[in-house]
Amino acid sequence: MNLKYNMEDFLKMYYFDHNIPMYIYADHTFDTCVPQQTSLTFPPQKYVDILISKSDRISYCATTYGIYFGCLRLDFDITKYLIIGPVSNVPYSKDTLLNMYRDYVISNENKDEFHDFLKKIPHITKVSLISKLMFLNYCIYEEVKNPSDFLLSNSSPKTLSPEIVQMNYDKKENYVYNKSYVIEEAILKLVRTGNVEGFHSLQFNNDNFHIGVTSNNAIRQLKNNIIINTTLCTRAAIDGGLEYDTAYELSDHFIQLAEQTDNPDILYEILGKTSYTFAEKVAQAQTPFSTDERLQKAIRYIQQNTNQHITVGDVARYTGFSKSYFSAYFKENLGFTVSDFILRCKLEEGRRLLQFTNKPISTISTFLCFSSQSHFQTAFKKQFGMTPNEYRRKRS
Repeated sequence: MNLKYNMEDFLKMYYFDHNIPMYIYADHTFDTCVPQQTSLTFPPQKYVDILISKSDRISYCATTYGIYFGCLRLDFDITKYLIIGPVSNVPYSKDTLLNMYRDYVISNENKDEFHDFLKKIPHITKVSLISKLMFLNYCIYEEVKNPSDFLLSNSSPKTLSPEIVQMNYDKKENYVYNKSYVIEEAILKLVRTGNVEGFHSLQFNNDNFHIGVTSNNAIRQLKNNIIINTTLCTRAAIDGGLEYDTAYELSDHFIQLAEQTDNPDILYEILGKTSYTFAEKVAQAQTPFSTDERLQKAIRYIQQNTNQHITVGDVARYTGFSKSYFSAYFKENLGFTVSDFILRCKLEEGRRLLQFTNKPISTISTFLCFSSQSHFQTAFKKQFGMTPNEYRRKRS
């Protein structure tokens, strides 16, 4: 298909599928658009200038109030730019409309026309916008790209630089067939099991995930989504064996981080980072996950008592079994002994204390009930490949 000569016809057909306005600019000058409209609803020039100034073939920009525009550079005989938008993840609030009136220079007599224009545009996420640009890029250049790769490469190094962008948790208000429980359970399972690599195979789009509209403000919606996502992941991480204190500290961190900014790009990065980070913490803790409530009870008891001199017999009594039966049952189901797990939990606690406190190694050793500082140092080096002092210097 030679889109070089049939671009306008192609865009007309493509518009029937998604109903998002598209505009073609030659340099900074308007050329054509789909659907046909007056200049009243053309993208504000300042956003056009921002998009055209970017060096990447695919780019996007966000307004300060959470509205997005996307751009695809068309390298034909004359370089042109396809701009798509505006899009929002939630219905427009009064405050958002006031901001848009200023950006679009909408007078009182033109507000009805402007509202009619906005009503025809579906509410989609930034990720969905990027996906549409990826599809257009493929149609024109036969270049296969992944939205998560694009979003990662465009993450600001001054913000979170997440390892992977987990797609967003919001959708238009009138969504009918809600399939979100499927992808939600898949995400929470990855968190519970500490399966970091599993996030790379997840497929997110506007049709398989929906958290619901919790605000009529795009920025507040993103923050609410972060809070909801963080709460669910906190519980899943605890179920997976992450210590309560660590899980809730991480939860507080993400929620506070979200409340400190109104930048939509940063909020999307935080949203993308939460589930992945919780899964990573579960994996780092090397805590086994079991659906057996008795084993989970034992695991949590051990984790919560790292500063006590607990024995296999103590754990067995706590779970209501004899020492011999419980020891065999634990090893058979989890693949290692109760004693090994007690030691591992104490050493993980020691590692956190070395990293986040200035407590002397002798104090940490005593706190964790090692028989001596030498015993703690030997066990620590065997577990982590370096002495406590070396670990502290490396992490400082």
